[in-house]
Amino acid sequence: MKNIIFLAGIHGVGKDFIINQARLPESIIHLTASNVLGWNDVSRDPKNKRVFSISETQDLLVTNLKKIVKDNQCYILDGHVTLLNKDGEIERIPETTFYKINPKMLIVKKAEPEIICERLKKRDNKKWDINKIILMQNEEIKYTKDIALKLDIPFYQLEDHQEELLSSIINSELQNG
Repeated sequence: MKNIIFLAGIHGVGKDFIINQARLPESIIHLTASNVLGWNDVSRDPKNKRVFSISETQDLLVTNLKKIVKDNQCYILDGHVTLLNKDGEIERIPETTFYKINPKMLIVKKAEPEIICERLKKRDNKKWDINKIILMQNEEIKYTKDIALKLDIPFYQLEDHQEELLSSIINSELQNG
């Protein structure tokens, strides 16, 4: 697809927020993996972040992306590179998913674990174990870097309040083609 910028990060890290706050060109279309996937339709409990079959879910994501993405358009897709499997364990999304998505760059969003826990409590009315958040975020960052290296594409890491940096990265990429 090569016209997708993939913004990774764990649940509650602020992917949607940073995209909405950044000054991105109007020509970029923001997609969320959850919406492309139809998470509310495929999950037995949409607020439960556990995924019954990660490989099947990712196959559906790629299939739906192919129906949505147009060659002459640029997209920013926010999603995950790790998820909680049906047993609540951190699991990497299959590498093949990223080969099929073929993003032009990978960006990972990071936040303080305590802030993520607060956001998830507010959003989902569920208390998370901070140690699980720390482990998951570390794995998300490490695996995003690994995928970028394997795909030989640019990798960036953003923190909270770096909307301007996101704008700069994306605008620079669009200018350089």
